[in-house]
Amino acid sequence: MGDASWPFRSLADLVMNHGRFYQPAPWPMNDPQQPGLCFKAASEWADRTGWTYVEGFVLAPSVAPFTVFEHAWCLTGEGHVADPALPDGMAHGYLGIPLTAAFRHAQQHHRGTDAVFTSDPSNPAAGVNREILRTGLPHDAIPHPTTHP
Repeated sequence: MGDASWPFRSLADLVMNHGRFYQPAPWPMNDPQQPGLCFKAASEWADRTGWTYVEGFVLAPSVAPFTVFEHAWCLTGEGHVADPALPDGMAHGYLGIPLTAAFRHAQQHHRGTDAVFTSDPSNPAAGVNREILRTGLPHDAIPHPTTHP
């Protein structure tokens, strides 16, 4: 996608450089999960609960043929995955970038979509966030280590 002058040539490159690996955990809420609406659902749950929104990739072999795909989820205050879109047991692992609420809101508003980095089925015209790939992540995009488990 990008050229050699870009800090990140693809979403995978961005996530490999800034992402963290997370283990699956059971959905901690009584509300039903919303398959197919990960960006919207993760954003809403982050706003509602104060959880951290995370965007990246999920490994879900039972969702063939797409066993690894772009996805969004949350981290609870204890640092556990809270995935409002994939039913429990489907994900085998997550690799993503936790984001501050301020950065997430600004990017979502700017892009007109719930996804921060990738394309979102609710607004495919937004595409991948080429601006972030071209310029890199600002210092305020990722929560400070002492405020994020």
